[in-house]
Amino acid sequence: MFEIYFASKVKKDLTGVPKTMVSKIKKDIQNLSNFPDLSNIKKLNNHPLADFSLRTGNYRTLFDVDTDNKIIYILKIGHRKDIY
Repeated sequence: MFEIYFASKVKKDLTGVPKTMVSKIKKDIQNLSNFPDLSNIKKLNNHPLADFSLRTGNYRTLFDVDTDNKIIYILKIGHRKDIY
């Protein structure tokens, strides 16, 4: 099981997301503790902020994984057109 930590700006990112999607995004983030056994995760190549992306509808959650310490760092959440 992985522990999940949030960057300080993630809370602000969620204010721009519709409330119907916020609960789905939070549920998907909780499921990240089962990393890497999820189908909606994509490894990012040459992204300046994160190594992985979690897809929830049209929204993406960017995160990094520290496999040695079993920690997932949530770095940014936003609409797919704005996040890449």
